[in-house]
Amino acid sequence: MSIRSAIDQILIVAGVVVIVTPVAIIEEESWTPLIIVLFGILLVGLGVYSIGHRLLPDRRVYIGLRAEVEYFIQLVRRVNTHALRNEADAIELLRTEMKESVDRMISLAGKPGELGR
Repeated sequence: MSIRSAIDQILIVAGVVVIVTPVAIIEEESWTPLIIVLFGILLVGLGVYSIGHRLLPDRRVYIGLRAEVEYFIQLVRRVNTHALRNEADAIELLRTEMKESVDRMISLAGKPGELGR
């Protein structure tokens, strides 16, 4: 679990605790329980709307390289599928495509923010 997901889960649990506590414990007639309940609802809302992800954005820098690696993994899956079917011609086409993908990975390495293909 990432720190962002943990923050979201903690906010939801804290909100529920804050909502339930005044209703279950406090038996006085004042605005305090209502204010505490509204604060708890706010915490639950923050957790539900993933405020942790917004406060701590994704730090991925090499977006292009990452995308190209994911594309390469798709090519590997396709190679395996064609290998199981004994389709040598399709595998050779994929070999060429994989070599081009490796070349793109090399050109994208160390370049933050660039997109490939």
